Amino acid sequence: MTSSQSPPSQRQRAAVLRRAVPAAVRSRDVAVLYGAAVVATSSVLLLLPDAAADAVVLRSSTNLVNLRLHPPFVLVASAFVEPGPFELLLVVPLVWALGELQRRLGRAVVLVTAVLGHVGATLVVSTVLLAGITHGRVALSDVATADVGVSYVLVTSLGVLTAWAPRRRAAVAAGGTVALVAALVAGRTFTDLGHLAGWLVGLGLALVVDRARREAAAPTAVGPVPAG
Repeated sequence: MTSSQSPPSQRQRAAVLRRAVPAAVRSRDVAVLYGAAVVATSSVLLLLPDAAADAVVLRSSTNLVNLRLHPPFVLVASAFVEPGPFELLLVVPLVWALGELQRRLGRAVVLVTAVLGHVGATLVVSTVLLAGITHGRVALSDVATADVGVSYVLVTSLGVLTAWAPRRRAAVAAGGTVALVAALVAGRTFTDLGHLAGWLVGLGLALVVDRARREAAAPTAVGPVPAG
């Protein structure tokens, strides 16, 4: 004799969903809050007149002028500003990537990834830009170019997530590196250079994460108990 179970009712499915959504948000709260903050600030920009919005973006940019005048402010503010609606779509993969990191490794790793990715890539770009200007290979006008957004954090977090592709990590890492190098060669922009730098930072963090996971999973050797 077989027993059949009736499919869950609409009320039961709604109850499951009400429990699942808050749990999913709690396990990814840093990623969700960061994404919400970026959407909020960038939405305000979209409501401003073009001249005012451009002024805010330029004020928040991590260009050489701003980094010299008020580096702490622009290093933070630039990570919360997207200049247009198309760029704002990056928040979707950003929240997913940082959410996966938080779910697997916790809030601290998300914060470290975001800071190292954004600040590290910014410093690489500013150093190369300054060297180019010093040697006459970059136009002086580039010292005030706008450079804002979440893309450095995004590519860094994607690099860290390669730690969970053990069989395909080499292919993923090589493919991502080749794609970003190709974008840099084709576009020849300092933003492309920042993306490559962020990706390499993420791959480095992935190696650290993978080593820590292996050490945590390794059995602890127990020596002989001394005779009493």
